[in-house]
Amino acid sequence: MKPVYRLLICSTSLWLGACATSLDAQHQMDQGWRVGHIDHAVALDESTPLVRFSEDCRTIPLPPQQTAPVRWVMLHFRRPPEEVFRIVPIWADTALPEGQVIYVKVDDCAKPLELH
Repeated sequence: MKPVYRLLICSTSLWLGACATSLDAQHQMDQGWRVGHIDHAVALDESTPLVRFSEDCRTIPLPPQQTAPVRWVMLHFRRPPEEVFRIVPIWADTALPEGQVIYVKVDDCAKPLELH
């Protein structure tokens, strides 16, 4: 193999590896963080047709220490190979407009969203 091709392959691999492991210092991809987007508000008792790759956190009890009122939003994020939709709680007084970019912990419905 020619040295130019080896260099190209190595540099591409390093670039892809860097992209795959870190979003920023606090939100590492290998710790389950992904960039997500707010789709729309959802009522607690609303029947929401969910797509194939989806999770509804309304079915999971909120932690007992959670006493502040919450409201629900649907968001989506990329978890290869699919796009995942999730309904999650946010603080009732939090304003997250449609399209807002957030960080979401993909394996934890109870983990609060964090602004991007």
